Amino acid sequence: MNELKPWRVTASRITYEDRWIRVRSDDCVTADGIVIAPFHVLDYPDWINVIPVMPDGRVLLTREYRHGRGEFVLGLVAGGVEADDGKTGDGKSGDAALAAAQRELREETGYEASTFVKLLTSYPNAASHSNMVTSWLALGLSRAGEPRFDPGEKVELLFTDLAAILSDLQSGAVIMQSMHVAALYAAESWLRRGARPRA
Repeated sequence: MNELKPWRVTASRITYEDRWIRVRSDDCVTADGIVIAPFHVLDYPDWINVIPVMPDGRVLLTREYRHGRGEFVLGLVAGGVEADDGKTGDGKSGDAALAAAQRELREETGYEASTFVKLLTSYPNAASHSNMVTSWLALGLSRAGEPRFDPGEKVELLFTDLAAILSDLQSGAVIMQSMHVAALYAAESWLRRGARPRA
């Protein structure tokens, strides 16, 4: 069996960049000598998503317009990790993904959580995206104020039973972003095991 080897990059350039995305166009050569040029890589920042669990066991979902599909889509609290996430006042760096999860939960829902459990880290699309997504379970929720949406953002909040939403996903009654689906199943597994956050 042939050993797998990474592609060799012979040239790389940024062909598009704005505040949302950066497109890197690489000229590559495979281990077998096949030239693939250009190969476009989407350089997104890392992402997070959050499954907030209310004291009564219901999960908090979001519903908002998603222009790529031109539809209103059910999903999770989610967002990008920003440059200041995880930075502390003394100049040290903390867990940027956790800080982003805490910030996005507060901004999109107005809730804060006493405990965050890291469920999983995954690749949105390792073939063409450079980033990772970290999924969090948020427990011990309390209302901290009103949501603070970004310009152009409007989010509807929905409270639902986790088993019901998983059933709707399996039947096709609800379609969500795949990374949100994976996070919901990870949350269901964690909660079913009766896991408790580490002190």
